[in-house]
Amino acid sequence: MSHRYPILSSLDPHHARIGYLGALSTVGVRGLDTTEALASRLHDLLFERIYPQEPRFDILRSRLSPERWKEFQKRLLRTAEVDPSSILSDTSSGEGWAYLSEFWLYDSRMPSPLGPLSVDKLDRAIDLARWTGVLLATGELSEIGFLLQQLILEVAAEEQEKDFNLLLVRARPALPLVYLRLILAAEMLLPFLVGEMVRRQSSAIQVSTRGEHGLLRGAVARMLDAIGEPEDPADMLAVRDVSEFEGTILKTESTEENYLRPRLEILVDLGLVSRKQVAGKSRTDFMWTTNETTERLAAEWAGLRDIPEYLDHSFFASMARVYAREFRRITSIEEVLLWFAKAFLRIGRDVGFTPGRTCALLACLIAWESGALIEIDQVFTAVFEAGRSTWSKYLHFSGGSRFDKEFLIRVDHEALAELEKVVKGAA
Repeated sequence: MSHRYPILSSLDPHHARIGYLGALSTVGVRGLDTTEALASRLHDLLFERIYPQEPRFDILRSRLSPERWKEFQKRLLRTAEVDPSSILSDTSSGEGWAYLSEFWLYDSRMPSPLGPLSVDKLDRAIDLARWTGVLLATGELSEIGFLLQQLILEVAAEEQEKDFNLLLVRARPALPLVYLRLILAAEMLLPFLVGEMVRRQSSAIQVSTRGEHGLLRGAVARMLDAIGEPEDPADMLAVRDVSEFEGTILKTESTEENYLRPRLEILVDLGLVSRKQVAGKSRTDFMWTTNETTERLAAEWAGLRDIPEYLDHSFFASMARVYAREFRRITSIEEVLLWFAKAFLRIGRDVGFTPGRTCALLACLIAWESGALIEIDQVFTAVFEAGRSTWSKYLHFSGGSRFDKEFLIRVDHEALAELEKVVKGAA
């Protein structure tokens, strides 16, 4: 994947539900790990069998609508062709079983029950976690992977719901923003896909999953037009990756469709695109539609080229407009520091230093959930200024990284109480 023009060239239907990334994060560790051990824990989480005679079965069933329950029942009776592991169990009673993750997928709160992750495709979730930076190459959680884990575990504890649905992307306001940032940082194509979809549907232009009117090929063409002919040799290599992706989807229509579907379903999960509810549809029908949120998103992303700049400087204000929410803009350095200190207490390492960027992101997210708006770069500025003020006694920077945006830091616990006094006094 190119850092200049990133594209998820191997995204496929097994990546349709972005919530599997969150589920994976809950079994990841922030330390030495192996891919094999992680896969084993993820398997045990997602594929725990729930039998009809268990009390948990009825509790989980109660979260399904009558329509989804009717469809779900087909999964209970498994043959060896459908699920090879069924040969190891006695299904003579005719009752079968369901996996815990299947109950999660068919939960009425899920925008769509499509895209189940099967036992033999478990590695696809791990692949996506690596591509989006949730996992490091070694298999352990990255800093943002740990942040995602903590956000999910916090809401699961607050809900106090037995077998909390880890696939719920919108379980708390901060989660959709994290998932969107992960995908957007790894996929420059997304703004062009959204823009092309809005353009076609607002102008009644035919749109399809494949072929002459294929949405994905139109979006890739727009992206290449926007990039133009690069002069830097490094950029030429990056554009070549995008051109090769275009060649792949133009070569085989089934590939074109399979690469489009997960991108649209991820947007459905995030509430940024709607899914049509139509009976008797064929696989090739275009089942997605824009809504007011999609239109606002397309307007926000029109002309977006520098994604890292956008994510650091204007992402949260942009998302406030997209989701049509009102926020109080934070301007006080002390209040920004207060959110930063709160974030550090949640995810700061007990020993050593913690990446300031991770704490800055969490500070913006928890402020967002409280109705306050700050941006990543604003947090950086506040921390650097505090490092040259009387607040510096509470801030400990790793050597050589003090004025670098990728700085490492440790924040004394005493800072929180002092900052709360100042902010409360200024209110």
